[in-house]
Amino acid sequence: MNIPLPWTCLLLTTLALSACGGGGADDTAASPPAPAALATLPAVPVGGLACDTATGRVLNVGPGQALATPSAAAAVAQNGDVIRIAAGDYRGDVATWRQNNLTICGVGGRARLFADGINAGGKGIWVVSGSNITIDSVEFRNAAVPDLNGAGIRAEHGGWLRIRNSGFYDNENGILTNSGPTSLVIEGSEFARNGRGDGFTHNLYVGQIDRLTVSASYFHEAKVGHNLKSRARESLIDNSYLMDGPTGTASYVADFPNGGRVVMRGNLLHKGPNAQNPSAISFGAEGLSNPTNTLELTHNTVAITRSGGAFVAVYAGAQSVNLNANLFAGTGNQAVLTGSFASGNAVQTGNVSGLAGNIPGVDNIANPRFWPDVSLQALLDLGSVLDAGYMFDAPRPYQLRAISGARKAGALQSAP
Repeated sequence: MNIPLPWTCLLLTTLALSACGGGGADDTAASPPAPAALATLPAVPVGGLACDTATGRVLNVGPGQALATPSAAAAVAQNGDVIRIAAGDYRGDVATWRQNNLTICGVGGRARLFADGINAGGKGIWVVSGSNITIDSVEFRNAAVPDLNGAGIRAEHGGWLRIRNSGFYDNENGILTNSGPTSLVIEGSEFARNGRGDGFTHNLYVGQIDRLTVSASYFHEAKVGHNLKSRARESLIDNSYLMDGPTGTASYVADFPNGGRVVMRGNLLHKGPNAQNPSAISFGAEGLSNPTNTLELTHNTVAITRSGGAFVAVYAGAQSVNLNANLFAGTGNQAVLTGSFASGNAVQTGNVSGLAGNIPGVDNIANPRFWPDVSLQALLDLGSVLDAGYMFDAPRPYQLRAISGARKAGALQSAP
């Protein structure tokens, strides 16, 4: 299933991007156009709020309103509503959203939801079971449940779920999805310090859905679990930061345990010295059960400050592995690519290997800087443009920057 969602149009000014477009309010979801290929995905809108362009009955939520809490709005919402939640803290308020075609936004800043020991249906802070939902500018904090897999959002949706400009902090899982013919889109959002520390809970845990799309987002410091784990049939990860930092204890930086079609482009990854697993990216560790199992990494910067391991570990059954124009910077004893897949299925073009020590600031969670020093910069020039579709890099988390002309190996094409 393709991801039907109201894609934004691109308005580029230096590093700022704004959106146009809107969401429908009909009880029956329309079928918006299929998403563009990764090469032409629109940039993440950091300005503008989804609720400002959505149409439908408006429910205002917050102190002094008839609906004081998000849960009160969830109880009376109808298909197609626009829920505007005043910025501020909402403690111990949990909700299940069963309606379709909702647009839910924090207004005037983020609406911050603290679980405070309460959960919806034994699952998390919000359970989203309706179809075609947009959530914008909402934070989810401290979700925990008796069966130990509580989530900021438990995604049981149909159609698509779109998360924009939101945050997930210190939950057992940031987002945990069910499996099914659905799609999840994450834009300009942060996932930090999620996980119980048991290895079974993660910053982001995506089940066997049709497609995961991530753009201009920031995943860091998962607790023993993975910074990003996806079983989706397609996982498209674009212009995002995925980091352990100096003290993070995540296992894989990105884990695709059942393979699928995986495309990672323009991302900046850091595996730290306290990581539980020595390899950064894993593909197929639990069996390649998807119908298509291909891995493509283009213009990523992957840094490892932990000894040993591999930048990319691929397991038996992968149909193809393409590593193009990446910068792999480690401690000097990492393999670029390991695994039991057929070596003839792997193609590597224009990659550069170096030392993580030549990228000052690569482990700085508060202010990540992946631009290498002069000695490593001298190795990055490419003789040709290997991917003409690589049109934006990410000089900072949540920021996109237009690029043109000659290309360099790695994600960043010039200094931030």
